[in-house]
Amino acid sequence: MASKHAWKVELIPWDHLNPDHVERMYDQRIACGWRSDEVPGWVESAKRGGRIFYWIIFSDMLPEREELEQKHTDIYPKESSPLEDTASEVRLVPRQPTSRKFLPIGHVALDIHDADDDAQLGLPSPGTVWIHQLYISYALQGGGLGTAAMSKVETLATQEPMNATTMALDTMSKDMDLSPEHVEILERELKSPVSRITKEEWYERQKYETYKRSSGYIYKSQDGVPIPLPVAYMKKTIG
Repeated sequence: MASKHAWKVELIPWDHLNPDHVERMYDQRIACGWRSDEVPGWVESAKRGGRIFYWIIFSDMLPEREELEQKHTDIYPKESSPLEDTASEVRLVPRQPTSRKFLPIGHVALDIHDADDDAQLGLPSPGTVWIHQLYISYALQGGGLGTAAMSKVETLATQEPMNATTMALDTMSKDMDLSPEHVEILERELKSPVSRITKEEWYERQKYETYKRSSGYIYKSQDGVPIPLPVAYMKKTIG
């Protein structure tokens, strides 16, 4: 069932061949605080028909759209210039770009992992589609925009060429997210208050369930200190 917030946003494909799109992705990953160094790899993956990103934009139906966009660009002035819809393919499937001007306030990615990797996690293959890198501007969080984006991207995943029956994702384990040390680190790194609702709990509200935990990733802080991040693997049946 679509979220009651879904009408608030639209998704436009990231054009990995457009330098303006690539630069904006880098800027948003810097703002997010995570994985800006991976943007060149995402470009190469998209060229091979791999991970695909979508910009999250406000729907024209949202009455306060201009006010909220201004709130975003006041905090992130480097993102004040609109982009243009120029993506001529999505996962190597041709599309007709609209040349529409838009201002992205976040992004999200879809990917299909190797069948053996999914099998090791007990996930069906084919049929499993992964959600990665969901980001909503820190200036705009708390208004249902993340929920809206999840609803939109799940709908996209069920369609050609991905045909999802199971959505999967990984996120920071709630135990780590609740530790005072972790909260202090992220507030310092991101220069923004960290939500007291953990990411794992937020995805639970989107009807995802945790089915596995692991040692996860290593995040390198701005001063070069490696920080281990335990991960919760989550899934949701949608088909």
